[in-house]
Amino acid sequence: MNELDVLLDNKRLIADPLADQTVEKLIESNGLDSIRLIFDIVSKNEDLPEVEMPEVLRSYFEETAQLPEWVDFEKIREGERFFEEYGLQISMMLLCKSLPATYACAKGAEVLHMTGRFQADENGDLSKFTRRLMETAQFVIDVMSEGGLGPNGRGIRTAQKVRLIHAAIRYYLLNKHNWDTEYFGLPINQEDMAGTLLAFSVFPLEGLLQIGVDLTEEEKESYLYAWRVVGHIMGVLPELIPQNYDEGIKLGYQILDDQKAPSEAGRELTDACVTFMQNIIPGTVLDFYPKLLMRHLIGDELADIVGIEAKDSLLGSLIEKASFIMIDAIDDTMDHSEIISKLAQHFNKSLLQGMLLYFNDYKKVHFYIPPSLKENWEKTTELGQPEWLSVISTPAIGKWRLSIQHHTQKS
Repeated sequence: MNELDVLLDNKRLIADPLADQTVEKLIESNGLDSIRLIFDIVSKNEDLPEVEMPEVLRSYFEETAQLPEWVDFEKIREGERFFEEYGLQISMMLLCKSLPATYACAKGAEVLHMTGRFQADENGDLSKFTRRLMETAQFVIDVMSEGGLGPNGRGIRTAQKVRLIHAAIRYYLLNKHNWDTEYFGLPINQEDMAGTLLAFSVFPLEGLLQIGVDLTEEEKESYLYAWRVVGHIMGVLPELIPQNYDEGIKLGYQILDDQKAPSEAGRELTDACVTFMQNIIPGTVLDFYPKLLMRHLIGDELADIVGIEAKDSLLGSLIEKASFIMIDAIDDTMDHSEIISKLAQHFNKSLLQGMLLYFNDYKKVHFYIPPSLKENWEKTTELGQPEWLSVISTPAIGKWRLSIQHHTQKS
């Protein structure tokens, strides 16, 4: 066993005692309805309802709000500034690199797959996994926005709530779902928690480098520093929180090597992620791109594991070539990687615009971007003065979909 094997040994049998004990005490006092109470508090309240909160929950939120002794708010602020500059690209990396990599871990993917079923929208407006993708994006924005990790920060509250939901999911799976701990380990265990932390911190940084973004060591370390604080709030063991980018990359890929395996859950989650991106961007001209970018970012082995084929079909390849011609600054002298990088600049703008338009205007799911980020991102995406409004797309029929758009002249 190497040093990292020793570090990860038995971590699948360790979860989060503080959050787990909170859930257990709630259930002892109020029965299984306490799980519904937890989800209500988390999903329906941006602020905590102090009057209605049981004492055990109040104690949990007070204790988990404490930041580590080593916290340096100026370093956090540097990480926030980095996110202000590269947040659009990072959002794309989460969908096209971080999440597919986590879905390649078969045992952890099973938990995500099952909880997606639990949280399906009663009205059928959202697929059973799509809402989870939006919640993930919102979580990242909350913790990385200016002041999110400061006193009473929105990011701290969001991380506390996610940690509590994880404990409720663990209780439910272990007590009501015949969970096979010997095979899977505990649901949302320390290895899975560390893997997710690294997927959200160092993997997006690696992805930016893969599409040609030049990052300094200081930029990489400042972004990771903020996520180290998030890891503390989320209950990740200190020894599993890396001190620097190089340590994080090594540990992240060690966890991947330890856990990667094909699974139906991983393939279905990845397919939902691809479908989400295809559906929120009007038209079909970029439908080929999510899979193309995923395979480029996570590599052929992991792409095969999660079911990302090299080419959809001859028609898909034809659309891909036509798309290259239609988008400026792409020519036939570029190699595969250069073309992907050029397309990324166009795709990430369309992706965020689509997320905001689709969920805020049509699906009644509020997606919040704070002013500190929105002002900066508007300069890049023109979110304040969109070129196209009132997008209506029909459901896909095969590889075809109709879109109706209203063009607005920018002022």
